[in-house]
Amino acid sequence: MTSRTSTSELDPQHFRHVVGHLASGVTVVTTRMDGEAYGMTASSVTSLSLAPPMMLACLNRATPTTQAVSRSGRYAVNVLGQGHAHLAQQFAVPSDDKFKGVEVLEGRHRVPLLAGALAHIECEVVEEITGGTHSIFVGRVLLATAGQGEPLTYFRGGFGRFEFARDDAVYQRARRQVLERQYAADEVLHLDDLAHQLDVDALTRLAADGLVHRDPARGYVITPFDVATSDEAFDARCAIELGVIQVAGTTAADDDVVELRRRFETMASLLVGQRFVDFESYLDANYAFHEQLVSLARNPALTAAFGRLSIKTVMTRSFGSTPVTSQDFIEAQRLITEGLEQRDPTVATAGVLRYTELAKGRVREILAQTGGRL
Repeated sequence: MTSRTSTSELDPQHFRHVVGHLASGVTVVTTRMDGEAYGMTASSVTSLSLAPPMMLACLNRATPTTQAVSRSGRYAVNVLGQGHAHLAQQFAVPSDDKFKGVEVLEGRHRVPLLAGALAHIECEVVEEITGGTHSIFVGRVLLATAGQGEPLTYFRGGFGRFEFARDDAVYQRARRQVLERQYAADEVLHLDDLAHQLDVDALTRLAADGLVHRDPARGYVITPFDVATSDEAFDARCAIELGVIQVAGTTAADDDVVELRRRFETMASLLVGQRFVDFESYLDANYAFHEQLVSLARNPALTAAFGRLSIKTVMTRSFGSTPVTSQDFIEAQRLITEGLEQRDPTVATAGVLRYTELAKGRVREILAQTGGRL
């Protein structure tokens, strides 16, 4: 029987997992403000009305693109095709120049358009609505054009086509090989090696995981990963969390701390003995726990900085090659939780430092076991 969760008990991570089963098209929403081009990947985009023609785009309010759309009052929806997963990935992550290497056209209404997109829809904002963490832009369509091709889709956290059952086996095999370091850092990854020329989109899903990246000259290559990369990410997270504890360790709202405890319990249930019950679910729950910890400061800048660490990718590269782990991680995070519940910053700080030490040490063990670079 399918489990059901009432609205009052609904966890954001559970909701994300459920709605991830709703396949959607993938677009890049672009705009221009003060002469500068902005863009971000968005799947929460849909037509709203035919008469008059209107579009609806939901964008995270923490992003520069959302702020630029709000100020400029115009945006374009660039519908991506099957061969554009690299564009979806490029515009999905923070960057000083998201348009690097991308051919751009000037829209009739002064918005940047991605030249190779399957379709372009230029809109004028007629209404902006706040919904949770997002801004909902209702746009009157000024111009719409479309070419030939099949759309890129987004389903359960990956880009691809409507062939996920067949593609997933190849993706999982390729993912395991990369995590087990069967390929050297910076080695070109050929799909022929994985599936005997099977027409799949496994490489673009690996790119979304941060395991490979697209080199314009060589194609998809293995993203290097070593102790230095891991240490930088874990040290940065540690610094952010120590700052949060210093600011909010004694003043965090009771409801926020209760939510932290609930997320801790969800995470702890996915690590039994010395093994992950379900690594992907644990990864989501772990991220949710630390995201809630950072949010105790109620400082959007800190939360955004935490999001830019790509900590999920680092943890996948660090721990995703083995189901074996240690309960010491849970005990360190329990210390963080109890310290904040007791309004004792010293205890919470000790937990953060211990957890960081454990994570960095475990990476060294796994890289040694799998032949990674130390």
